[in-house]
Amino acid sequence: MSIYFGFSDECGSYQRKISKKSLRVHPYYIRSTLIIDACDWKKLKLNYLELKEKYELPVSKEIKWSYLWQLREFQKKSLEITSDKDFYFLKDYDYHKLIAFVSDSLNLLSELEYCKIIITHTKNIKANIISEKSMLKMHLQEHMQRIQMEVQHDDENLAVLFFDPISEKTDKQLRDIYFELINNDDFIKEYSHIKDSLNIENSHQSVGIQLADFISGTFSSMLKGIESSNYELGKKMFFDHVYNKLRKKDGKILGYGIREVPLNKDYRNFIKEKFTEESTK
Repeated sequence: MSIYFGFSDECGSYQRKISKKSLRVHPYYIRSTLIIDACDWKKLKLNYLELKEKYELPVSKEIKWSYLWQLREFQKKSLEITSDKDFYFLKDYDYHKLIAFVSDSLNLLSELEYCKIIITHTKNIKANIISEKSMLKMHLQEHMQRIQMEVQHDDENLAVLFFDPISEKTDKQLRDIYFELINNDDFIKEYSHIKDSLNIENSHQSVGIQLADFISGTFSSMLKGIESSNYELGKKMFFDHVYNKLRKKDGKILGYGIREVPLNKDYRNFIKEKFTEESTK
């Protein structure tokens, strides 16, 4: 019997009626789940905290993926970082060093005995027709189904899921959707290997969710990077540290470790081509 922890975080935003400005900022909605053996959790946490100390970062402060690029932007333009910025505590920290810290943090995944990553993504368009609640359900369902299939090889295995809070309203929706799927999924007859309630825990108190944030961020950079010549640093981190940890079946990642929501075979084939190009560089 094994107990697994699944840490999940989102990147970007989905809105049914999305403005041009929001679409430029959030061209994708992404959710990633990092699955590890519970026995490795303590080791991962200690190694992550030691890495923070090595880079002289405050242990009690969360380093978000978005902080890297905001800090980079401000420092490259020699802009003042005022106290109202969330990343103000990093104002005297060189962004190159912060990028190295995140890369080394993701490299900790290679030290785990067991590590699988599941990512779902939606390409936002101006005329989104699916409601926000329905989109949340579709993403959550994809993760739950794949986690169930990933750990069901032993009848006694169990996965416990931890999500980063979004808002009081959305957190309640997620918990209700999760419970509804546990009891009445149209694909999985019984979620016998997933704990029956969803845990919401603050990201600044969870090493696992902080790493899930980095994973989502690298995937966002990868998606943006294959459609433009920018985002090379984030894209590199994705292929260096995340790509080989994605869940797969018979060597296939797309459809197993990465799922587009809703199903879009043309977009999946586009990403497959880009992955092939990257692997031959």
